[in-house]
Parts: sequence; structure tokens; C-alpha cells
Amino acid sequence: MISITKIQQRRKSWLALTGLLAALWLTPTVLAAAAAAPDDGEAGSGMADLIYYSLGPSFITNYDGAGRLKYLKSDVTVRIQPGSAAMLDRHLPYIRNRLVTLLSSQLEEDLTSIRGKEQLRTDAINEIKQALDLLEGPGASSQVINLYFTSFVIQR
Repeated sequence: MISITKIQQRRKSWLALTGLLAALWLTPTVLAAAAAAPDDGEAGSGMADLIYYSLGPSFITNYDGAGRLKYLKSDVTVRIQPGSAAMLDRHLPYIRNRLVTLLSSQLEEDLTSIRGKEQLRTDAINEIKQALDLLEGPGASSQVINLYFTSFVIQR
């Protein structure tokens, strides 16, 4: 006989898996800028013509190598200058590799705190900028303005 607790645990696992699959299926590749007034303190800086570029598909990796396997699923979008999407497309495998390495090196306490997530966001944009400067030459990093986690799910 299966206990009520086991049924509830299975139901939670099923719902989590269903939600993860739905998020993967619904992830867009490239999003056009929809807002005329930026929401991250950039108002009045002439940045309304920038576009959002998704680095999809979703990043799914294990993290915090100690003990039991733990998983991180995240969608990452960058805000870029017009005309730079082709450059990102060209180097997307290399950029994704650097981000997977960064995400998988995180500790659980960093992924569960606001400060840790903000540090990860800063580290991630720096990884992208360093990659572009390395592959395209100095100054290419100026094409990437900001980075956003559009979803961030951890399983402990």
C-alpha cells in the first residue's frame, strides 16, 4: 500500500517535471523590444531601440558537485545593440559553453540568495563580453548592454 505522503511526493515531482517541460517548449528564440521605457534604470538614455536576444534553449545543468545531484534550469536573455544578433548567432555555441561552465560551478547558497543571483548575473555578462572581445576583437563587448535571467529554477 502506498502512503499518502508518497502520493503527494510523486504528485509534486510530476507537477515540477510538467512545468519544466512546458517552460522548455514555450521558450522563444529572439524577442523584440516591447517597451518604449526601459525598466532597469535606463530611461532617457536612448536605449529604446535596443533588442532582447535569447541565448536559448534553456540552460539545464547540475551544480554544487558535493553530495546529491542538484539541477539548475535557467533562461538567459541579453539586451543588445541593433545589428549585433548575427555576431551572437555566430558565437552562440562558445558563449553557451562558457555560461554552462559558470552555472555548473555555482554553490547552492549562492543560487538561493538574491545577492548570489545578482553576482551570477554580473559574472555571466562578463563571460559573454570576454568571449566576444576574444573572438571578435576588442570593443565587441560593447554590443551587449545587459543580461537578464528570464527564468531561474533550482532543484535541491
